[in-house]
Amino acid sequence: MKKYLFLIFLSVLIISCKNNTQAEQIQKEVVVKNYDKINQLNWLIGTWTNETDGEYSQETWSKENDSTYTGFSFVEVNGKPEQALTMALEEKENNLLLSFLKVDEKNPKPYTLTLISSEEGKFVFDNQNIDFPEKVIYTNPAKDSLHTWIEVEIEGEPTKTDFYFTRK
Repeated sequence: MKKYLFLIFLSVLIISCKNNTQAEQIQKEVVVKNYDKINQLNWLIGTWTNETDGEYSQETWSKENDSTYTGFSFVEVNGKPEQALTMALEEKENNLLLSFLKVDEKNPKPYTLTLISSEEGKFVFDNQNIDFPEKVIYTNPAKDSLHTWIEVEIEGEPTKTDFYFTRK
């Protein structure tokens, strides 16, 4: 009789363990997020420099996680700091956002632009609600080469400022 009770108890225990395992598997189902937009800019990660007569500029990008890259950019003219920015590229709710913050301002506020186009390796970020810059464009025209430019309208005239970098 004890044998039968033990076998019944063992059977019930095994069945209940199987049910718990199946329930746990359903609860542990993981949702995998895909960050296709930011992954198109993997080539941007690293340090980029530009040196011309009396001017040195550098832009550095790092991958923080699957959806966020952070960056730092600065310009020196004749060895003196001219401008510095902290930057972030972040994919949120199927949008790719480029944010930057001027380091040297007394009351800094971040500026955010949204990716509006990514055709043929040209990534166009736009925000017509801010004064400067209205557009920022990133391209990778050749291996180890970065061409970025900003566009803004000044006194009714479109203005473009180019930055050419090489990978360090």
